[in-house]
Amino acid sequence: MRYIWMGSLMCLLATGWLSCKKMLDIDSTRAVTEENMWKTKNDAWAGSFAAYGLLRAALANENAHWAYGDMRGGDFTVTKRGDLQALRSSQLTSNYPAMDTWRDWRRFYAVIAQCNLALAKLPGIPELDNRYARSEMKLDAAQVRFVRAFTYFYIVRIWGDVPLITEPFKGDFTANTREGWQKVLDFAQEEALAASKDLPWQFDGSNPEQQGNYRGQGISHWRSILATRGACYNLIAHIAAWKKDYATALKYINTITDNKARTAYDYVTNNDMIVAPSGTSGSTFRGRTNWNIFQLDFNIDHAEISTTGQLEYWTLRYPDVPKAEAEIYVTKDSILNIYSNPSDVRASIFFKDMTSVQPMFYKLRMLDGAVRNPTLRFFNAAIVIFRYEEMTLLRAECNARLKNYAAARTELNTLRNRRYIDAVPEDVTEEELLDLILEERRRELIGEGWRWYDLVSFGKVPAFSRLTEADVQNGAVYWPLSKNSLSLNPQLTQYSYWK
Repeated sequence: MRYIWMGSLMCLLATGWLSCKKMLDIDSTRAVTEENMWKTKNDAWAGSFAAYGLLRAALANENAHWAYGDMRGGDFTVTKRGDLQALRSSQLTSNYPAMDTWRDWRRFYAVIAQCNLALAKLPGIPELDNRYARSEMKLDAAQVRFVRAFTYFYIVRIWGDVPLITEPFKGDFTANTREGWQKVLDFAQEEALAASKDLPWQFDGSNPEQQGNYRGQGISHWRSILATRGACYNLIAHIAAWKKDYATALKYINTITDNKARTAYDYVTNNDMIVAPSGTSGSTFRGRTNWNIFQLDFNIDHAEISTTGQLEYWTLRYPDVPKAEAEIYVTKDSILNIYSNPSDVRASIFFKDMTSVQPMFYKLRMLDGAVRNPTLRFFNAAIVIFRYEEMTLLRAECNARLKNYAAARTELNTLRNRRYIDAVPEDVTEEELLDLILEERRRELIGEGWRWYDLVSFGKVPAFSRLTEADVQNGAVYWPLSKNSLSLNPQLTQYSYWK
């Protein structure tokens, strides 16, 4: 993974970020020409891994992953910051620097631009460098294809209708209109399926698609940080569920579970959900585990750390970081409401200082040792995109919506029982069962960037926010576009709620 940032830097200078800025709304120049970049095996490695690095940067910038996925859901209370208060109350046209960043989709199109370029250039490199086998090229291209598919899925959930750009940009830019989100997701689903055919279940060297060590490293190095067949199928399931095609979603989840011997996916134990205070044991957010399906890594051992860009920057305070007060917290009343069953172990695991007026959210707490930097305390928690527990809850939802009620209860109870919660009664209605699944997603996935999308998908936004059903119909669940994007691309339109 250490190569990700090296590859990102090379391709940021060469093509990715600069060409994206040109493609979307402004002119650019290039520090290195494409002709000099895409010739060798090392170029291929750098160019393909840059897609991961750019995606990670897009999600980490100004804590964007949590700004989009958690803050509008209402679970977190803001102490003082005006931009976070505006974010929590869906005042998304407020004039704050961070809000400008969150409204701007250019960093996501930088990911897409890099993917488009890599997919165009990778097939020609084996002829220029015989060290780069065509089988390895197919493996790299499949990873890039997955990243592009995931990025489109991600931005559709944020902005709804978005421009669909699938080819490298050349010449003068012609403004792209927004495409309907269904068309964009159809493309992303097809891309993820195409990628799955050239990806292994694991990068352990035992699959026809990937033999031996990959780039000099074994499975312990690559586990959950590279696109795999399981990650593709899980992405397809999420895309299908967002389109309300629950039968297709269930089909691909079942394919993953039917191949558990190949994936090695499993549930995280209660003790391993968060890192131990010593910071030495494995955990969900240290990552590279069997319970994470796909993550974006911040590994201190490879100098992949930061002082911002992760949820801990908002949630931690003294003595963990040199701040007297956290930016956000979950109130005691909310904690007791969310974890209403006293036997639920997650309340005591995810939160600290319950006697305080502002309990500290401790679920994501990945800090380097104080000896390394006692003042700054670098953060190095992985951004977990997909994990096994979340997939189980999606499977329960799909079964419930397809009226497979017994199967839905079984999936839901599998997780509830692991967290010491009583089983769901057999006589619950479909609506009650779906409500229980949504509640369980809230308990299990709090602070992982899912809550707002869950409220949108389950049709519960008016029940948990200030927005009305009329607001939802006018596009309030989606983010407004930045003023720069609108002024520089006249073919873009704003949702009526934000005009």
